[in-house]
Amino acid sequence: MVGPPNASTDSVIALPPATSWTTTIDLSPKHTAKAQEPSDVPAWIQKEAALNGLQSADLRPWHITIAYDQFDEDGDNVHSGVLDELWAGPKKYKISYKSDNITQTDYATDRGLFRTGDQRWPNTTELQLRSEVADPFYYAATLQGFHTKNLERSFGAHSLDCVLLQSETGAGPTEYCFEHGGSALRYSRGFGWFQTTYNDITSFQGRNVAREVEVTDGGKPHLKLHVTALEEIANVDDKEFMPPDEATILQGKRLSGVSPKPLHQKYPEWPSALRQQHFSVTVEIVVGKDGHVESAHAVSGPSNAYKAAEDAARQWTFQPYLVLDEPAEVETKIILSHN
Repeated sequence: MVGPPNASTDSVIALPPATSWTTTIDLSPKHTAKAQEPSDVPAWIQKEAALNGLQSADLRPWHITIAYDQFDEDGDNVHSGVLDELWAGPKKYKISYKSDNITQTDYATDRGLFRTGDQRWPNTTELQLRSEVADPFYYAATLQGFHTKNLERSFGAHSLDCVLLQSETGAGPTEYCFEHGGSALRYSRGFGWFQTTYNDITSFQGRNVAREVEVTDGGKPHLKLHVTALEEIANVDDKEFMPPDEATILQGKRLSGVSPKPLHQKYPEWPSALRQQHFSVTVEIVVGKDGHVESAHAVSGPSNAYKAAEDAARQWTFQPYLVLDEPAEVETKIILSHN
């Protein structure tokens, strides 16, 4: 069952195939409003996130099913599957992935997070497909040192009210565009070359939720998401959230296959003999519960660059990676390049 269509719209925002976002939309503003102070950005994100998606502890229990297709750089459909989530609270939910490359179910309980099926953590794309629907401001919430600018953008025949998030350091802008005069999120440009369009908007518990979502990467298809079910759960059956006996508890274990957010990065002091070369060094690191690097071991690249890369990696700090609000140790890799 999909939520009531009273907030749905027939206006479809489309991004035609292209090699770069610069050719997909008209980026020239029709008008510009006065930029807001940087301190307004977190409050703005919180306000908009309360109107779009499903990321809130205040919602009544819900169930969603998302069918998805993932594409490679050549436009080929490389993975297809279904994400199914039953949510009754921050520590009471069940999320299942069923596809050609991952089949698992996570159970969140007061005793911790449990998993059946594939024990690997969902990769970045698999996490993204949930966030694009349920938590569309997931990327904006990670930004620091940004200020905003209000713009009006043209998407073909459609005009949207947009907010541009610009970095104090001059990093590439992040953009969120809304239905003209309304609160429904219709377009975003976030990390890297990702652009997302949100169509077939429905109202669910006072929030805007897109039932058709398309993500492009550098103008090429990356994800297509279709919400096949969205419903409120009137009577919660606690048995639905009880992990089976064979489930593995994830609390207290060192994690791998996840990507903690860097807070401070140190650039290496490369040996003088390498400074005219182009190369990369991959460093395996262990990030402690406090976000500091506990160990660093270079595994690829010029061997005479290993020490500089390891010394720099040990000075990185990360946002602690949380599993049900508890910090965990993380094994991951970073790539340090010299161009």
